[in-house]
Amino acid sequence: MSDALVTGRSYRLRELVPVATCIGFGIGVLVFAQDINSQVGVELGPAFWPSMLGYSLIVFGALLVFVNVLRGVRPADIPDPLNGWGVSRFCATAMLLVGYVLLWNVLQFWLITFVVSLALTALYGARGWKAVLAFPALVSVILHILFVLVLRVPL
Repeated sequence: MSDALVTGRSYRLRELVPVATCIGFGIGVLVFAQDINSQVGVELGPAFWPSMLGYSLIVFGALLVFVNVLRGVRPADIPDPLNGWGVSRFCATAMLLVGYVLLWNVLQFWLITFVVSLALTALYGARGWKAVLAFPALVSVILHILFVLVLRVPL
């Protein structure tokens, strides 16, 4: 059973915000990628991946115009109105992530990853010991193995 699409002007204008953000970030990445100086004369130089990211953001932003703005959105895709709990959870998430980055040089990577994953898991409603302890432990182990052991990134 398909829902009728919402095509009201206010919803279409709301859908232009992610389009403008996506295309704006894409253009910004392309502008900054032009400043990458490379002594390498090959096509896959240092500016290749940032340029591909910029072009991809622009293409996906244009795709959003056709998928969400012109066609309309399903009622289930319309977000709930802002409330105090959502705003406070967003602010707590932002503070946790900023603290995570700031504590990389203070605490061990696996420890700070575990603590922040645990806090985010609890903040977003997971209950029970498996979700609150086992999931952050698994995330920490996988990230530690991936970055420290496999990729040898000095964190």
